[in-house]
Amino acid sequence: MHSLAYLARQPILDREGKIYAYELLFRDSPTSDTAVIASDMLATAQVLENVLNNIGLPKLIGDHKAFVNCSRDMLLDNLFGLLNPRCFVLEVLEDVEVDDALVKAVAHYHARGFEIALDDFIFNDEFLKRCAPLYPFISYVKMDLVENSDDDMARAAAFFKAKNIKILAEKVETKASFKKCLAAGYDYFQGFFFAKPELVTGKKIDATSAAILRILLLLRTHPSLDELCECLSEYGDVAANLLRFVNSDAQFRSQNIANVRDAIVWIGMRNIQEWLMLMLYARPEMGMTPQSSPLFQNASHRAKFLEILARVVSGTDNDLPAKAFMVGLISRMDALVGAPLESILTESGADEDIREALLQRSGRLGKLLQLADAVEQDDQQKILVLLKDLKISSTLLNRCVNDAYTWAHER
Repeated sequence: MHSLAYLARQPILDREGKIYAYELLFRDSPTSDTAVIASDMLATAQVLENVLNNIGLPKLIGDHKAFVNCSRDMLLDNLFGLLNPRCFVLEVLEDVEVDDALVKAVAHYHARGFEIALDDFIFNDEFLKRCAPLYPFISYVKMDLVENSDDDMARAAAFFKAKNIKILAEKVETKASFKKCLAAGYDYFQGFFFAKPELVTGKKIDATSAAILRILLLLRTHPSLDELCECLSEYGDVAANLLRFVNSDAQFRSQNIANVRDAIVWIGMRNIQEWLMLMLYARPEMGMTPQSSPLFQNASHRAKFLEILARVVSGTDNDLPAKAFMVGLISRMDALVGAPLESILTESGADEDIREALLQRSGRLGKLLQLADAVEQDDQQKILVLLKDLKISSTLLNRCVNDAYTWAHER
């Protein structure tokens, strides 16, 4: 198999909102009206083949764990025998037949050092009885928020914690659901609740973040060194942080850097953009690093994904890729700062094309953003419509997704 995989990477967060792991899911390339996965075994085999051979596990998940789905046949056939048990968590699918052969296979992987998860668990007598022989080998149970009542979610947390099994809530799409599961004692959370803003009426973006966005918008126009120096000098906090950053490794130079121009020369024009992105999204005061921040990972992937796509559809519009990058980057700012996007765009001085894309999902930039939304939500029908409208092949889409994952991980 040499085709590029369309991989969905869903973050799994801990109780502090940091990335703990990713679930890797294979999505069949959307080249027809129905994207059919022939079997669970084929789907996971596609994930493993493309992660290990085409993309590379470190580029996709960094130092985190990867949860992968396991059918009964895959477990019995020892498909995971060559994998590193420190990197993978094996998810036993909810519809597997639990008999002596399966229990033996799960026990074998557990003895090799793999962590095992029960996927899509329904807290009822049938599931509890059927899965009981596996409990001694299980590290995680994944509870579907849609398929279980609030009472059952709470009862499951108490039941499995008594067995020293970590409990994970799936399909957590709102902050309210996250807080409810957090209060019930859940350990991990999967869903895009972290990207849903909790808006505060009348709140505006803070001055430093607004300044960083203005500088980033300028950088995408390829300014001269003098223009960038002048812009940075207007924002004292940002300039001071830049000087602190470049002087943090002063042992490698004979003297400190004392002005913005020398700092830009030292760090390089390209690296300035990446430093500003870190300043914007990675919040050290919350204990977040770039690799542990779901918003930074999501926003940086979106930004690069949209930029790569824009290069394909830009035609003679040389500004489109730069604007597309900023659309992706700004698209999660409301979730970061709790202020409406309209306020953020006004404070940052974004142009009308960027405003229309983010506020109305209109124009070419808006369609690219719709495609990013559809890929994240695995909305196959919408992906098909947008690919046709934008004249983008499914093969190119797959390559853009994978390249953006690689780029975002290296920030």
